[in-house]
Amino acid sequence: MTGNISPIQALELAVLLTMLAATLYAIWRGRKQRSTLAAYMQAYRRGDYEIALQIAEGFGERGAITRSYCFHHGSSLLQLGRLDEAETWLRQSVSLSRRDEARQSGPAEIERQIKLTALGSSTLGQLYLEQSRYDEALACFEESLRDWPDRGATHRSIAELWLRRGNVAEALKWARLAIVKEKSSKPLSKKTGDMNFAEELATLAWAVAEASKDREQVDKLLARAIPLAKIGVSTKAQVHYHAGCAYAALGDTHKSTEYFARAASIDRLGRWGRAARNRAASLMASRGEASSF
Repeated sequence: MTGNISPIQALELAVLLTMLAATLYAIWRGRKQRSTLAAYMQAYRRGDYEIALQIAEGFGERGAITRSYCFHHGSSLLQLGRLDEAETWLRQSVSLSRRDEARQSGPAEIERQIKLTALGSSTLGQLYLEQSRYDEALACFEESLRDWPDRGATHRSIAELWLRRGNVAEALKWARLAIVKEKSSKPLSKKTGDMNFAEELATLAWAVAEASKDREQVDKLLARAIPLAKIGVSTKAQVHYHAGCAYAALGDTHKSTEYFARAASIDRLGRWGRAARNRAASLMASRGEASSF
């Protein structure tokens, strides 16, 4: 009869409809993930880490725990100072990234996934740095560099680690190398490149201050760094915090306190604001002044 279809045709139609549904779902999921990421980054960059943490729920996929879910949860919790929770999520993020590497096909996708793994390792290293777990932090940074050897931001993190440990020569070497790597690599975007370069210049200024007490060079480096830190509360606060560290190393406690105060006012909820408040209060106490932090 006209209009009847055979069982084979019915099966073929069912397969086509299934494939169409899968394609439409993949498109919808991709758009949803991009929308979630955009909203997350907006909240994160303006320093609303609690809001960012809530938005990160959108990285879950049908209740599944994904790399993005773990990484963005961990990053937000790190900023909020909830370090034990952050460690759990960031460690899982790295583990899932390693798993996802094996699932990629094509050199471009494999390279992208490897860089995501490197970013996760570096962020976990930042958490350990926050806790003064320096050996574990260094291991994470070294693992990140094995995956992404040209990333200037990871070289900068190692410079900061050596500054915190008091090894000025190593800090200066890694801070300078961070600048070289940043200049020679292609950033993900101009905004990201400017943010990274600002952080690297500020860390180099701190290292120079510790190594040579060369105030003129410190002033020049910070004069370049601060205007570049236009986007992102965390980056702005970090640059001002490291400027404060540089002037503290030069013995200018008043100027260092000013920079710490600026960092604290910029980043009221995040890690650099907390660090700046602690340093400013300590410096003011050393001068016999009452702390307003």
